[in-house]
Amino acid sequence: MSGWSRSKRLAVERGFYQFLNKCYLNSRDLGHICLGEHLYDGQRRTITQIFDALEDDVHKIFVLKSRQLGISTLVRALTVFLLGINRGLSGALVFDTAANRENARAELVTMIRDLPASLKFPKVRGTGEGNREGLTLINDSKILFKSAGVKKSKSSGTLGRSVGLSLATLSELCSFDNDEGLEAFENSLSDSNPDRLYIYESTARGPNKWKSMWVQARADDLHCKCIFLGWWSKESQMIPEEHRDFAVYGSYPPSEKEAAKIKKVKEMYGHDITPSQLAWIRRRMDPTAHAEGDANPEFEGDPFRIQEQPWDEDEAWQVTGSVFFPPEKLTEQYASNISDDFKTYMYIVLDEFAYTQVLKAPNAKMVELKVWEPPANGASYVIACDPAFGTSESNARSCIEVCRCYADGLDQVAEYAWPLISAEHLAYVLASLLGWYGGVDSEVRYALELNGPGMAVFTALKSLKFQLENGYQPKEVKEKGLQDVFRNVRTYVYNRADSMGAGANYHIKTTRQTKSSMLEQLRNVVNSSKFRIRSHELVEEMRVVERDKDDGDIIGVPSGSQDDRVMASAFAVHCWEEKVRRTLINTNRTRDAEAARQRLTLTDQVYLFQQNQLSQFFKAKRMDRLTAQRQAMRQNWRYR
Repeated sequence: MSGWSRSKRLAVERGFYQFLNKCYLNSRDLGHICLGEHLYDGQRRTITQIFDALEDDVHKIFVLKSRQLGISTLVRALTVFLLGINRGLSGALVFDTAANRENARAELVTMIRDLPASLKFPKVRGTGEGNREGLTLINDSKILFKSAGVKKSKSSGTLGRSVGLSLATLSELCSFDNDEGLEAFENSLSDSNPDRLYIYESTARGPNKWKSMWVQARADDLHCKCIFLGWWSKESQMIPEEHRDFAVYGSYPPSEKEAAKIKKVKEMYGHDITPSQLAWIRRRMDPTAHAEGDANPEFEGDPFRIQEQPWDEDEAWQVTGSVFFPPEKLTEQYASNISDDFKTYMYIVLDEFAYTQVLKAPNAKMVELKVWEPPANGASYVIACDPAFGTSESNARSCIEVCRCYADGLDQVAEYAWPLISAEHLAYVLASLLGWYGGVDSEVRYALELNGPGMAVFTALKSLKFQLENGYQPKEVKEKGLQDVFRNVRTYVYNRADSMGAGANYHIKTTRQTKSSMLEQLRNVVNSSKFRIRSHELVEEMRVVERDKDDGDIIGVPSGSQDDRVMASAFAVHCWEEKVRRTLINTNRTRDAEAARQRLTLTDQVYLFQQNQLSQFFKAKRMDRLTAQRQAMRQNWRYR
């Protein structure tokens, strides 16, 4: 199926601008205005990109915006226009609350009623006011007004039932709490009507269902068009140079952070931030900022202000608490360490460990294990496991992080994450990784969260170890080489930080205090770049971790977000710092030293081996001579 022809696109787009020039509404800032005569840059950008998408046969539009850009009004006007020019079209406007639904309905009725007769736009059938649930035009096109709801209810799943739609606009999805209803609504949409158009538009308001929809749409550019509109897309949001406030907010050159944001907006959205616009956003973020001596003021807003008026789409998803991991450090991880160069695997786990299979994942949805680096000879590893619902109700997946350890840091080399696995089967997966990375001359230490199902995993591991050591299923175990799985594995033993002696426990049982402490350790190694993260998903989880504004000891993620990868990484870092690092420091096992060892040529390795063998040979000879001398001395002394 092809998109709109060029001639159709230009004709409809031209007609829409003519329609806007006849549309009147009551605006917040200017009162009763003609919409077409007061379009902002962001509104014009949106119109162009919507028609670009239709010409490319893309019919789902996602608009992420800052506040007060007039996008909701614009897309409602587009909805009315398309209903008027297409006979028999069925559409819907969906809002977060019934109050917003009623306000939008009143706006549309006024918009249609005030259109001049010369435009010959179809009128509303009946009284001209329609009814509470919708409007029907005399060309048989109709539009329904619906509210999704901001909390779950018994009627949540009825949003899209018994309707068939070719036109829809969903507004303020950041407030929707109706996953069942959204799924039903999606199934009511036509996927074949050439004039179909579905617009999803909202501010961000932190990580939520709307963010998941945006991320998925970004990844599906064949069927979705994503439009971001920052605060800078409204020309009136500026301070003229002649205004007295410009001297306060516009006279300072851009700070390093501001310069980076200005550059990013130019690269991603093609917009040049003017000095007058910079002055406006500075006043918006922190109107009380002032210089200190010879230091320029820092116009940095709190998370609430930033999420309402973001510079870019990443900033739009600002968490509302105190950001725990500095965004610039996570950006550094993306630039330096994040990698899509990994092997993907899935597990076939049966009732016996000997029958466990690890297969190449057939598709992205079946990926359980990602491996960036296979096991290396003579390496040191920590493997940390956080079973589903182990540390909190937020982690709905079981996660295992594998990190290679050095004296000066640790590198993520593998990651397992999967929601559909029992405690016993998770123990088998963990045992397989312990056996793989605990090779002939490598050492692995593992740390397991024992809360929730963690104790069941630990019990299954102990049972498995007993079975292997006592010859259970010897034939199958020997054929697969599983008898030595636990050979180089050392169990992590936890000691309280304030303990003066005894009181050690196996593994980890997180409390609010220990969770906070371990997350602080994780933040330290991220800030100092000691931890090299390869997983995109781990960094995305880190972005939403926040410290509670009222209780600084509480660190977590917002409702609906997950932290399983973050917590498993925190366990790995804690284990490295407390149990592994000191030995590596004593033996100078730094990244550079290990890399230098790996770079040795075969000749170098043979030479070092021979030198070591010779040294051992001469040392043994010296010990033999010393032993003989001592025996002779004792013999002589005995006969004196």
